[in-house]
Amino acid sequence: MTRVNICILGCGKVARTHSRVGRTLRKELQFSYASRSLDKSREYNRKYKGAGAFGSYEEACASRDVDAVFICTPHAFHQEHAELAAAHGKPLLIEKPVARSIEELRAIQKAVQIAQVPCMVAENYFFKPLVATLRSHLDRGDIGHPLFVELNKTGTSRNTGWRTDAELMGGGALLEGGVHWVNLLRNIGGPVLEVLAAQPTVDYQRAAPVEDNLQILVRFQDGAIGKLLHSWRTRNRIGGLSSSRIHGTDGNIIFESNGLWALVVGRRKRLRIPGLLDIMGYRRMLRAFARCVREGSKPEMSLAVARDDMEFVFAAYRSLRTRRFEPMGVDQTQPHMPVRMSNQSRESSR
Repeated sequence: MTRVNICILGCGKVARTHSRVGRTLRKELQFSYASRSLDKSREYNRKYKGAGAFGSYEEACASRDVDAVFICTPHAFHQEHAELAAAHGKPLLIEKPVARSIEELRAIQKAVQIAQVPCMVAENYFFKPLVATLRSHLDRGDIGHPLFVELNKTGTSRNTGWRTDAELMGGGALLEGGVHWVNLLRNIGGPVLEVLAAQPTVDYQRAAPVEDNLQILVRFQDGAIGKLLHSWRTRNRIGGLSSSRIHGTDGNIIFESNGLWALVVGRRKRLRIPGLLDIMGYRRMLRAFARCVREGSKPEMSLAVARDDMEFVFAAYRSLRTRRFEPMGVDQTQPHMPVRMSNQSRESSR
């Protein structure tokens, strides 16, 4: 098996996460690092035993030693860096959210289409073992026809730097982190027709521009109803664990939101432990991208899938203004909503 050299653009927190996972896949891939600071990229390369370090993103994308590029910069710069990588013919893996707007996503799509290179979005929730476990029981009809899908994700987030900058964020908590849960909800319930969102009107210090707490109701194409609670501002005393559930005509599935366990009570009763070794889906995600690079194949977690996730987010933001269900697929760029933030700054990596 040919080992793929993937250069990570942006040496920040998320690069550390992927680097730790990448070290368990050394037979299949290796990372090199690029930063606007050569000292920083060398530090990451030394710490994670990488294949090389670059002092600019341009140098990394132009290098013949680099097989593919993993964009881990803030999403405000994803379009710029994706266009740079595509211009050099490099396959791309882009950290979520892929962009601040549908317009920016379109520009990325255009760049990779012209270059004819694979482009995958690093949405690890798409690859979670939990998804396959839940879908297997739903597809077998173990709880009959799903009626309600309820996802809950609560906790607190103390943000600094670009995550406090409304322009760099392009949205709020739902776009930056909640898009994970949007993808999970859609993978469980299927295509979404329309979205209704609400947020508390209590006066408090927000943790993100635009919004940091949302309750969302959705209508799925098959007639079921979905609910997503996503919060960066509610205390969670049990280490970020939450309980979610699926109600069907003949039973229920109760599961820990992150995927620790799932209890199926219906036509059959089973306690499932989906996969603790890769509970977040990072290993499967990186292996899928390396395979796309080697084979030149199209990724499952594509820009088209990411676009549907983003359209969900922007439908929710429109709903906050209109106070009614908003359909998917309406061409919008960024939400225009009041922002109460301070301490704005810019950073070069996630």
